Amino acid sequence: MTRSADSSRVPRISPDPDRPEDLLASIVALSEQTSRLALDSALEAAQADALGKVTVVVEHVCRLAVGAGVACGEIAWLAGELLSAGGGADQRAHAAVAITGAQSSLLAVAFAIQDVADAGGPREVRSAAEALQRAALQLEDLLAVLGPIADRDRARAGLA
Repeated sequence: MTRSADSSRVPRISPDPDRPEDLLASIVALSEQTSRLALDSALEAAQADALGKVTVVVEHVCRLAVGAGVACGEIAWLAGELLSAGGGADQRAHAAVAITGAQSSLLAVAFAIQDVADAGGPREVRSAAEALQRAALQLEDLLAVLGPIADRDRARAGLA
């Protein structure tokens, strides 16, 4: 297995919660890393599948599911800290764009993994696809909170 699929590549980020710009930078960085992890893992799993290495496929998708779940939890925590720190509408909107990108990557990979499961893949592959979908839904809940707040702040500022 290459390092690109290793969930330990997504480092724990410890920003200063009193500085919204640091929180935003952390959200963007972690969202981008999560997207890269998902896409790299999916490519490696597809290569292993093409070679008939079912065990390697299972390993990749299970690690991805765990890593994505942890990353989405951290993104949610960072977004909550951004809200608590009084991040402005532009910062919230920027965070929402980054989070939407990570969510899109996770959903695309989850659907691809689901296709492998539907084609007779092991039960663990189906479970990993479901876990990725749940992680993406966790981000959807977060976007539902960020969006209305950013929209409200824009309206107050006369920008909407």
